Amino acid sequence: MPERGQPDASWMGISEKFPCSLDKDTAPEFLKDGQSPDSFGLGLEKHGWLYYDSSPSVGTTWDLKTLSSNPTNTPLTGTQYWGFWFNRLWGWQTTTNSLTYGAFGYDSNFIIDGLGYVPVDVETSSITNVVPFGNAIAVFKGTRLYIIRNADNPSAGFVAEYLGQTSGVASGSGNKIAIDGMLYWITATGVFACDGQKVVEITYPVRNNLGPFVTATSDLYADFFKKRIIGGTGTATKFIIDVKEQTALFDYSTSGFRFTTRTLVAEGGEPLLVDKVAVIYQYSAGDVATIDFDVKINDTWKSESQFKIRPADANGRAEFALSSALSCRKFALRITDMSESLYISKILIHVKSGGTLGYSNK
Repeated sequence: MPERGQPDASWMGISEKFPCSLDKDTAPEFLKDGQSPDSFGLGLEKHGWLYYDSSPSVGTTWDLKTLSSNPTNTPLTGTQYWGFWFNRLWGWQTTTNSLTYGAFGYDSNFIIDGLGYVPVDVETSSITNVVPFGNAIAVFKGTRLYIIRNADNPSAGFVAEYLGQTSGVASGSGNKIAIDGMLYWITATGVFACDGQKVVEITYPVRNNLGPFVTATSDLYADFFKKRIIGGTGTATKFIIDVKEQTALFDYSTSGFRFTTRTLVAEGGEPLLVDKVAVIYQYSAGDVATIDFDVKINDTWKSESQFKIRPADANGRAEFALSSALSCRKFALRITDMSESLYISKILIHVKSGGTLGYSNK
């Protein structure tokens, strides 16, 4: 323990679990390493590194395998939609409250099997879309969701369960996608997922700051190999949701790069001072790499000078002295720009803590 009024100085890591998932709704003082309250333009291909990526791929669309024409002997009238899923025909109209199904094994001729339709009429709104995923079928309405489980059962006898209110989608093919048996869809209130049993709000960490996750995009794409959901308009990526292990959110709606760390809070209300920053890096694209920093002293952001790294080899450690080294109770770091091809594996801060009166180099 330091003597009364004397600071205890040490290096500590403030961020090293890269790439960091976006979480705008949790107070930055309560975020963990691996979460960021404000970031965009993060690279995702080199796991464990913080770097800039300006143009991730928009991904591919999802083929629902719908029929181009109505089957022979269709029992429906007017405008109708048909899909051939789980080795049988499924049909619906946007003015009805039931999903029609044909006999197992028939793909172009409708033959009635059992009841021949599944009621989705707990309430009276109309069907907007029908989507297969896993071994289930989702029946969407404007603000409602029904699930038909075991839709791959050759014996039929299907039953639709009313699963969720405020979980529906408007008509259209681009607002939903399925990966590995999970269904994902986008609404005006966020991006949601269903495993056939329950609905999960994927964008819960940014619910009150949805930004690009709903207002800047209307279509969902996917990278099926990397297990990523991609929101975009045309060829422009607006956001990426990584669902491979633990769901993570990434913003690409703004050009350029920004990364903000969680906020460090002094223990027991005692003051702390951060006077230096260090990065563990990899860089081999030139003689000089640059990083632009801001630091947060309590709740005020202060700009630092641009820092330069002149690497002796491709891997190294660089230290920078901060001009805004002031006694505070809260501290955070924000990188507003960095050289392309610069990769950071760890950000450290030199912390002086302890004492009762506070201290400053100013």
